[in-house]
Amino acid sequence: MSEPPAAGRLVVVGGGPSGLAAAWKASAEADRAGVSLEIVVLEADDQVGGKARTQEAGGFLIETGPQGFLDDQPAVREMIAACGLKGEVLAPEPAANRRYIYRGGRLRELSRSPAAFVRSGLLGPIGLARLAMEPLVPARRTGEDRTEGADLMSSGAAADDDESLFDFAARRMGRQAARRLISPVVLGIFAGDARRLSAAAALPRLVAMEEAYGSLFKAMRAGRKRGAQPPGHRTFLQGIQSLPRTVAAQTGIEVRCKRRVTAIERRGRGFTVTSSVRDLAADAVVVAADLPAAADLVEGVSAAAADELRRIESPPMAIVHTAFDAAAAAHLEPAYGFLVARGEGIRMLGCQFESATFRGRGPDGTFLARSMFGGGVDPEAADLDDDALIDLTRLELRRTVGIDAAPTYTSVARWLHAIPQYAPGHPQRVARIEAALAPIEGFHLAGNVLHGIGLSRAIAVGAECGERAARQLLN
Repeated sequence: MSEPPAAGRLVVVGGGPSGLAAAWKASAEADRAGVSLEIVVLEADDQVGGKARTQEAGGFLIETGPQGFLDDQPAVREMIAACGLKGEVLAPEPAANRRYIYRGGRLRELSRSPAAFVRSGLLGPIGLARLAMEPLVPARRTGEDRTEGADLMSSGAAADDDESLFDFAARRMGRQAARRLISPVVLGIFAGDARRLSAAAALPRLVAMEEAYGSLFKAMRAGRKRGAQPPGHRTFLQGIQSLPRTVAAQTGIEVRCKRRVTAIERRGRGFTVTSSVRDLAADAVVVAADLPAAADLVEGVSAAAADELRRIESPPMAIVHTAFDAAAAAHLEPAYGFLVARGEGIRMLGCQFESATFRGRGPDGTFLARSMFGGGVDPEAADLDDDALIDLTRLELRRTVGIDAAPTYTSVARWLHAIPQYAPGHPQRVARIEAALAPIEGFHLAGNVLHGIGLSRAIAVGAECGERAARQLLN
């Protein structure tokens, strides 16, 4: 049987989830069209996965990047099914529904029960009264003034109608709720300061809820009446890296590791991709690299877009795993873990109780904790050496949850550029970047630099880029 006609070469820069999603989707489009498409993925590291990295050590399954993913993107479900991984998807344990915020010197449960929430002490009487008034707060009209976060925005970086997450929460729920509830939750998602993040870019669902219903509480009530369920948190039996590893093994995709791409330049109707090994001609390119590498690669096709990308901060983070005999944590209720409100004298952003969240994370009779440091609120913490970080973790676990024992296992993972911080003005910046790149046919920007930091969203963006690239080449 003769080979189908070749439609060209697509080069994907970055073998993380977003880049591999682009490669997978482009391959699927070529298969549907019955056309051969050469797809090459260039990965700088010696293995695929990007930040989706799973290690097995000491009998533990260690996630050094994202712990899991939300099942809210059709592209993720489609890719999992296509790779034969549906049977490997792992839901969290029931105990993971229990979550805490460390405030006022102790853990306080972030409960969905109104009565339990009131008893938790997360908010005082004034804060509770203000939160109860949320349905009465008028929806914000475009162009209204911001409040506390306005002076922290870079000059010229934001439009007047882009509100910070802190301002959004303070306006709708009150300043006490913004400080004690929303700010710690934002730490857990972005490792960033709610005052320095765009509500529209960072948590667009909240903004959409207000726009559609005029109130967050009204939107939630409407969702309950429809039977809507919040997206579920998932991982894989063998860890989060199972997905990129399996995608990379798919036929129709060639993955080349230890290929650091240093430049991309326009050449006629195509591109030249320069790597640490050799140059590669491409008819289309998908860049799915992290900041600031993505900005450096975009420079070769659009200096204006590269300049905008370099204005997006991506601070460092450190992830510290500590394991203990289960007896050392026997006094703790099984739970997902806790986040730490700022001003408590604790540098830790939060801690996830891995043993209680997903089964199979460690041997029986052990307790595995995953603590996060650094990010946009305390980047210096990520610069501490390994011994200092482990000592700090032990000290703060003793102070916050009373674990006073020597760990049986420790590890430290570092990400120099961890999570992009979508500052106020980010939607306008995205528009400028996309306008600068639009005339460059065949060039696509994936990853999490523009459209969402979660693994699921990065996969969805990558799949969209791969589909567009394939259709351009196949037409």
